[in-house]
Amino acid sequence: MEKNKRFRLVRFAFETRDGGILYRYMITEDKIPMLEVNQWLMAKAMRKASTSKEYGKKLVVFLNYLSDNDADYSVATNEHVKRFIRLLLFGDMEDLKLLYYETNRVYQTAAYYLTVITEFYKWLDDNYGSNMEFCRKSNHYHARKSFLYGQIYNYDYQYILDAALPRQKPRREYIKWYTKEQIDLMCCHFTTLRDEAVFRLTLEGFRIDEVLSMKLSDYDSVKQLIQPTRSKGRSEVYTGNQNHLRVVALPELLCILLNCYISTERSDAENGYGIPSEYLFLNLQKDNMQGKPMTYHNYYAILKRCAKRAGFEPEMIRSHSGRSTKVMEFLEHQAKHPEDEIEDSTIMQCFGWRSADSISSYRDYNNQVIAYETMKKLHKKERKPDDTDA
Repeated sequence: MEKNKRFRLVRFAFETRDGGILYRYMITEDKIPMLEVNQWLMAKAMRKASTSKEYGKKLVVFLNYLSDNDADYSVATNEHVKRFIRLLLFGDMEDLKLLYYETNRVYQTAAYYLTVITEFYKWLDDNYGSNMEFCRKSNHYHARKSFLYGQIYNYDYQYILDAALPRQKPRREYIKWYTKEQIDLMCCHFTTLRDEAVFRLTLEGFRIDEVLSMKLSDYDSVKQLIQPTRSKGRSEVYTGNQNHLRVVALPELLCILLNCYISTERSDAENGYGIPSEYLFLNLQKDNMQGKPMTYHNYYAILKRCAKRAGFEPEMIRSHSGRSTKVMEFLEHQAKHPEDEIEDSTIMQCFGWRSADSISSYRDYNNQVIAYETMKKLHKKERKPDDTDA
């Protein structure tokens, strides 16, 4: 950010009650921290500090754009947002030169700005109120004043991106459902017990965020049960309170793997750090991060490298395909063994869902096992042709 800009993103150091230092990013207006804007950023930092930083970067650009156009964020309208998005897509045209850009990246960047702007105004309206009568998902609204916050985030800007960059957002190709052979191949190329254990836990239907939130006390090696302490980025467990998130029973081989990891790699990492950790999965590398909780970005990089060693295209691998693989394992079993009476309610329980509709997003409609089992059930009473039919 240029020094002469009115709004800047600055890192501040705060002293904690225990004497430590906590760094947080805040937006300043003429070198003075802003109240409402930074309250929103601090709320974002509660989940992840890096999210606050990235959102702050985007919001600063928008605030300076408004300032350059003699507008304040409190009186901005959806027309300001539309002009800002067009500026991102096409430039300001001052030098009358066409922009050359990678259109997919521009689309994603503009969409990111839209996310930041709309989330900011949602929070602003929820916390400071307005006289707006909201009409969600509509271009029509009723307001006593045209500059109220509600106008910003109720307006549908997505069509601007779709109209400006048609067909520029290619569909990503990736492995959504692992085969048994692919699972075995991946597991053979992990370099630590920890990494294989994390991967296999995702194959039990856990989100990666849930796996990394697991604590040592959440795993019962005798009963072979485990549960997360966080889901979708939200903590459901507080000190001294009962964990109400779903409990999942683990297969014996996975428990053997977990037990071996805990007694070897995890123990060494915890001893190297010198401070006991409550988290199940820790950093193993012998540096200043040893013994600290494993992060998503750390695991994601490990997963990509493992995929490359296993002969996969790293771009084809994503961190949450284990969850969809587990769904299809349930659905295939339903088709092959109806006598076991595994119903949709059972699947909902294992995945922490409240509605059976959630299954649809993970279903493989090209699954040959289910297609074959359905055919057998439909035609099992058909009479086979014999010689008398000739």
